[in-house]
Order: sequence, then structure tokens, then C-alpha cells
Amino acid sequence: MAFSLTQAEQERVKAAAELGIRLDPIGRADMVLVIVISAMYGVDLVAVAYLLWNRRWPPLKSKCPGIMAAGFGSCVCWFVGDLQINGHVHLAGTPLTNCKAVGVWVRVLLGVCTVSALLALRSYGLFRVFCQKRPGRGAGLYLPFVAYCVCTLACGVVAQVLSPRITVEYQPALDFCYCPKPFRAALYAYIWATWLLIAGINYRIRNIKSAFNESREMGAACAVVFAVLTFSTALQFARPDYPFARTLRLLTTGADHVGTNAVWWAIMGEPLWNARFNRAAYQEAWTARLLRDGLQSAYDVPPALSATVVLHSASDFMYAPEPLECADTYAPALVPATRTNTATTATRRSSRTYNNNADAFDIRPPPAVPAPPRTCANDPFLRPRR
Repeated sequence: MAFSLTQAEQERVKAAAELGIRLDPIGRADMVLVIVISAMYGVDLVAVAYLLWNRRWPPLKSKCPGIMAAGFGSCVCWFVGDLQINGHVHLAGTPLTNCKAVGVWVRVLLGVCTVSALLALRSYGLFRVFCQKRPGRGAGLYLPFVAYCVCTLACGVVAQVLSPRITVEYQPALDFCYCPKPFRAALYAYIWATWLLIAGINYRIRNIKSAFNESREMGAACAVVFAVLTFSTALQFARPDYPFARTLRLLTTGADHVGTNAVWWAIMGEPLWNARFNRAAYQEAWTARLLRDGLQSAYDVPPALSATVVLHSASDFMYAPEPLECADTYAPALVPATRTNTATTATRRSSRTYNNNADAFDIRPPPAVPAPPRTCANDPFLRPRR
């Protein structure tokens, strides 16, 4: 992979000039971009390995680690396709001259469409459980995802069958994969429809239970994706020769992969950081939210951990039992009757009923328990009767 001005590159520049095209040769700027994005995905690979190793930790388990790891793989496929389509490397003499295999199947179908479908699956799972009150598993959950994958596969098969002049073809003189505008428009329409659907689903689940609410993360993710899509769509149709302009090809590839990394880390950054550097405190805070929502059984929160959370999150109205030591004196403890400790309830009721629905927990108020008396030594308002 050469990034210097070779003889072949000089001939490529001359061929473009004869066609009236100004071509910026592949150079060190392209090399720097490839190195930086490769290093970025190297860091992501370490994070994905750590995620899968700790996938049973409840705060990470709630983020669908399998889907997020598969999303990382799709982003890598997208990057490989961008190296070809955006003109960052020489294609001649490499498998990258197969424009349909890399440009359509790897870049668009396995890359852009697959990562979009995986994010849609996460959001639809939350929508199905919390909005439709249906099980978060089974054929009903995966049927829309399978239908989208079948449509994507059909698009790939159609592109493979059609002539390269209609879809995408390799031009040896320019060492470049050319995609006509109609086919490009069809691909971008498909991607836009996918992300409008994702945005709609995330809008519907913006008010779900706090332990699973990702409204801020997914709102930021949708904003980043729509900004990148708008820029890329405008560039594709306003400057279809952008791979020949160094600044434009650097901008579009950089925006694509900085944006996808921002989306991935917006979802996984906080739990991954806390899993490594603040594990105990973050798990207690996360479990407290889970207890407040009544969903602890979905993640097998142990009773011991629940008790620990109760001790750290108890209200100021909780008092430990103390014997009354003052003779001829009795005064009841003043505990507000309107205060209900749901965390204590969840700890005492270890048996739960969960019928494949996150809202189907059998949680009832605790039985009335008389408040313990206070001692004279600890309460200055209690005085013995004389």
C-alpha cells in the first residue's frame, strides 16, 4: 500500500486531467487518516474484548453486549469499504478492484445497514417491553430485524445481478469505483429510511424506566448520525467526484467513523468506564435505580447486594430497633406513616414473579410493622415521668 507519488499514480493524475478532472494524488494525508482511524478501532477492539469478558455484570448486561460487539464489527466493515470507495488507497492489483463485493456488500450492506439494524433492534426491544407490554424475547422481537435483513439481502442480490454500469464498476484508468447517481440515490434513501425509523422508536421510548432510559445517549447518537448523513448525502450529489479531492475525501471518511465511534461510546462509555474504575459504587447506584423501578429480578440482583443498597440509600426516617431503658417511660418512635421504603420491600420479598415482561413484577407494599421505641439516652425529647 503505497502513499507516495509513484509512476502509476502520476499516470492516474494525467488520465484524470485528460478527462477534465483535477485529481489530488493519494499521499501522506491519506496515510495519516488510515493510521488514526485504525488506531481508534484498535482501542475499540480492546473495549469490546473487555465488554465481552464482563458481559454478565448487570450494568453491562443491560446494554446488550452481543449486539454492541456485532455493531463494532459492522463499523470495521464500513471502514474497509470507505478505503475503497472514497479513494484512500490504490485498488489496482488488489481484491479491492471488485467494487460490488467491497463497495456494496461489505461497505453498505454488512457495514452501514447492519450497524443501523443492530441499533434498531436494541431500541425495538425496549419499545416492545416497556411500551407494548410484550415479552422481550422470542420470534416477535426478532421478526422485524429478520425482515429488514431479508430486504437488505434482496438489495444486495439485485445489485449483484444488475450490470456494473447500473450499479458500481471499476474504472482502470482512474483506479476508481464509479457509482451512477440513480443507484447511489436508492442506497441513500434506504439508509435514511432506516434511521428515521430508529429515531421514531427512540422518541417513543424516551420516558421508559430510569434504569433502562437512554434518551440522552440515543438522542445525541441520532443527532450525530443525521448530521453525518446530511453531509454525506449532499456531498454525494453535489460533488460526485469528491474521491479525487483530498480535503473532501478526508472529511467524509473522518466524519463517518468519528460519528460511528461517538454513537458507540455514547451508549457504552459510562458503564465501561465505571466497570473498570468505579465498579462497586456504580453497581450500587445502578441497582438502586433497578430497585426503585421494581426490575431487580430481571438481572438476578442478589439479596445481599440489595441489602447493601438499602443501607446506602435509606431515607433519614429509618431507625434501627432500640430497647427502651427508662423506667416508667414509653413513647412511640415518630416515623412518618406516608414514607414507604420500596428498597426494603424488595429486599424482604425475595420471591418475584416475572412472566417475560419487565413490568410484570409482583411488588406489594410491606406489611405494617410497629416502629421501634427510642431510648432516653439518644432522644432528648423523651423524659421519664415523675
